[in-house]
Amino acid sequence: MKKKVIASVLAGMMAVSLLAGCGGGGDDAGTTGGGQSTGGGAASGTEAGADAGSDEGAGAGSAAADGEIYEVVMAIPVLGAEPSGIADVEAAINEITEAEIGVRVSLYPIGAFDLTSQVNLMITSGDKIDLIPTIFTGVSDYVNKNAILPLDDLYAQYGADIEAAEGIAMAGGYFDGKLYCVPSEEKWARSYGFFARTDLVEELGFTFDIDKTYTIEDLEELFAAYKEKYGDGYYCVSGTASNSEFFNYYHPYDVLGGSLGTGALPGAGLDGETAVTNLYATPEYMEHAERMYDWAKKGYFSPDASTNTDAGTVQIQSGFYLGGFSSTETDMESNMSRDCGYPMTTINLVDPFAATQMFTTTTWCIASSCENPEKTFQLLNLLYADNDLDVMLTYGLEGTSYKVIDDGDEPGGPAVIDYADGVDAASTPYNMPLHVFGDKLSIPVFTPNEMSYYEMAEEFNNSITDEQKSVALGYVFNATEVAAQKTAVDAVIAQYSGIINCGAQDPATVMPEFLKALEDAGIDEIIAANQAQLDAWLAEQ
Repeated sequence: MKKKVIASVLAGMMAVSLLAGCGGGGDDAGTTGGGQSTGGGAASGTEAGADAGSDEGAGAGSAAADGEIYEVVMAIPVLGAEPSGIADVEAAINEITEAEIGVRVSLYPIGAFDLTSQVNLMITSGDKIDLIPTIFTGVSDYVNKNAILPLDDLYAQYGADIEAAEGIAMAGGYFDGKLYCVPSEEKWARSYGFFARTDLVEELGFTFDIDKTYTIEDLEELFAAYKEKYGDGYYCVSGTASNSEFFNYYHPYDVLGGSLGTGALPGAGLDGETAVTNLYATPEYMEHAERMYDWAKKGYFSPDASTNTDAGTVQIQSGFYLGGFSSTETDMESNMSRDCGYPMTTINLVDPFAATQMFTTTTWCIASSCENPEKTFQLLNLLYADNDLDVMLTYGLEGTSYKVIDDGDEPGGPAVIDYADGVDAASTPYNMPLHVFGDKLSIPVFTPNEMSYYEMAEEFNNSITDEQKSVALGYVFNATEVAAQKTAVDAVIAQYSGIINCGAQDPATVMPEFLKALEDAGIDEIIAANQAQLDAWLAEQ
């Protein structure tokens, strides 16, 4: 697959009206650092800006023409072993980046669950690392350790393609009023609900409209019918584990910049609610705990629900589960059908809304030790531009790792792909199941997705109104002053959450214990600190 490579990445460029609290150190915070470069050293912000402004794309061309190639060491998160085809992918990437922006990319695979610890170790040890992703965790740990750079100035100068792709999802890149990371998010909101096996839904005589929002009581009617027909050994809810938390799948809320367990109810902060509360102490959560206990008594959960370590999709593949909770927007029905091995039916329980926590799961940052932040950010922006970089980083090389099965009569654009002839998920030389690269609405989707996915995704994003956006969109709590309390509270939640959400103990007994443990751990101090910061942030908007 070949798409046109555009050279607008260095055009000098863009007024960013949506940024709040711009400032900081794109130009001056990252001009020194450990690690040795194989390239020509860091260009100053003034020099890079002059190159960018002299002619559209001229900065990149002149750098490449002068032979000034900067090596960007780019960490990539992997699940399992390093892909065997990584060297070929790297070579193909460099054919684009060296000519386009004067950058040579060195891909550095790191296990996704070791990413934070290994990156921090590389930075403190002086190992060369430039472009780093965050997976599953926010950026506060990196910021508080001075491990990453603020990106406001770089984004304003070089980030046109990023802005076009990410839109309101950029709200997830801020911390303490500065932009520290670029989200990798194609969906500008989330909806939540339950996916049930279509064959079972139809067999039981139920119909669910994907465009309608249902209640938890509607879902319970399906559960009751399923258990009545199939009985012991068959369960309603997959994906249960020692850290399960199902409350948010039918109760919209905004964590208001904090973390699980604090935030605003009801309405996800969308009704102007800005009072930070202990969500576990609300009547809604107590009702939820009682509901989970009732489900367990009715056999909706498996007996080993709180200790089962199998993924929810794997449990559904076994044939003994009705379905599981998930976000429900755009492509999720086809994704769940693919991963579960059965056609799945969407049962929406929460209307789409946008809150900061949705856009912080996967982001890209520049290490504080980076010797050339300008070139590194130019590479990051290029990943979101109209070229093959994000395709190769996600799927590998066409004909080797994947083949195009539908290009919508527009070769070089969005497409539906499958594994290349002779390879599958186990044998492909390169495939990144963690889709974290570039503009994910401009790259192919795997079958059974269809070309209609792109139109659905665009319609979904464009449908999000101001009324569906949290009043705290873009706010992130800095928990440094209550770090000890946060660690203690997180440990308490980890101890009790799975027990409550799998109905393993009577809420009349376990909920008072849980709330007392949270209080003793310092949740009220966390709430007070978060409220003070949120109030100050809102006053500046």
